[in-house]
Amino acid sequence: MRAFLPFLIFQLAMVPGLALASHGPPNRVLFEKNSLYQYIRVEENPEKRERYILVNTNGKGPGRGIQGGVSIDDPEKLLFEYYRMAFTSLAFVDKEPEDVLFIGLGAGAMPKYFYKYYRDANIDIVEIDPDILDIAKKYFYFSEAKNMKVHISDGRVFLKRTSKKYDIIFLDAYRGDSIPFHLTTREFLEEVKLKLKKGGVVVSNIVAESKNKYFWSMIKTYLKEFPQLSVFRGENSMNYIFVSPTNIPEKEANVVLAQAEEIRTAKGIDLSQIVTWSWDYQKNNSKIYRVRVLTDDFAPVNLLQQMEMKN
Repeated sequence: MRAFLPFLIFQLAMVPGLALASHGPPNRVLFEKNSLYQYIRVEENPEKRERYILVNTNGKGPGRGIQGGVSIDDPEKLLFEYYRMAFTSLAFVDKEPEDVLFIGLGAGAMPKYFYKYYRDANIDIVEIDPDILDIAKKYFYFSEAKNMKVHISDGRVFLKRTSKKYDIIFLDAYRGDSIPFHLTTREFLEEVKLKLKKGGVVVSNIVAESKNKYFWSMIKTYLKEFPQLSVFRGENSMNYIFVSPTNIPEKEANVVLAQAEEIRTAKGIDLSQIVTWSWDYQKNNSKIYRVRVLTDDFAPVNLLQQMEMKN
């Protein structure tokens, strides 16, 4: 059943930079600040009883790009679908994860959720902006634990310096609508691969082709460094999740689905939205042959955001 891999299409709802709906009562502003890296704003929707982190990298405010959120009445709930969908990566790991790295904290929802189900795992979280950590603790019910620590650092610098290896590395570091360019290149992915254990997985949150002129370059870059790439697509958003396991040979569909069912039974984590059809970008889409691999010398991802702002 090889058609399932190397690419899966998946339903994903969250988009970095997603604008808030304008209908209904106005959101209440709980906090705003120009940090060292970005304008940050915390808003609360009184009707939905939800809170959001919003950012704007031009430092002028107001922040309109949602970088995370939480349900006030149920803080352990994964508010956005993309949060939930990223955890399908659990079905690709060879064993129960013991060491996990999150690059990008946001509201802290994903590491907090992971910790709920994997109490014995060692969880490292890297966040470049110390104000984001303070906000996550004050407004989004996040707290560190003995085996869940936040490191204030650039994600690439942290990976370069750490001697640890991980079962899963989650990449969700955004500034507004764009990924910092140095976290997209082949050289960065080489470093990521070196810090994965045998059978480990890297999971990346990526903006879709319609808003990302380098979408196909990103796919090509991942394929240069990893033996397989599964792409999960958002149904109501413009986001994708890239899942790149280091497994050789590739896991067949029935193995991945069986593992997803085992996780659901043992942990109660619902991975039922994994689907079994695929788009084989590598073989069937000519676009991948016409684009360049992103490298430290060719990583114009941030230029895309500037171009869109002018249009």
